[in-house]
Amino acid sequence: MDLFTLDPGLVIWTWISFGILFFILWKFVFPPLMENLKKREKTIAKSIDDAAAIERRLVEIEAERGELLKKTNSEADELLLQTRSDAEELKKRLLEKAEKEAEEVLVQARRKAEAEREALLRALQDDLADFVCDASEKVIGSAFITEKEREFSRELVKEL
Repeated sequence: MDLFTLDPGLVIWTWISFGILFFILWKFVFPPLMENLKKREKTIAKSIDDAAAIERRLVEIEAERGELLKKTNSEADELLLQTRSDAEELKKRLLEKAEKEAEEVLVQARRKAEAEREALLRALQDDLADFVCDASEKVIGSAFITEKEREFSRELVKEL
């Protein structure tokens, strides 16, 4: 048994078998296989394009997010400053209002105290006039006859 001998009949039949097999493969197997390869190639190319588009969109979204974040921070700072300003203004107005109310209460208290002082002084003067009249009646031993004389003594005490 010689393995490496060349047999011309076997070579021809091998080439014929190979040709028939190649024709069958070329006619029935390679076209669907090539079609599937082309579909796969298109799918891969589309996936790569989609990934690139997604990456570009992601970069755009990231830039938009950064701008939006800056804008939001700016608006928040502005709102905080406005709120502080409004709070200071409200505090100022409330202090002014409280000072006015305190001043009004003080003025009313002074008026009331003055009115009470005046009333107390009038009552004291009337009591003093009555006391003087009563004392005079005791000293003289006779009563004042008219109310006019009593009124005269009251006016006299008020002038003192």
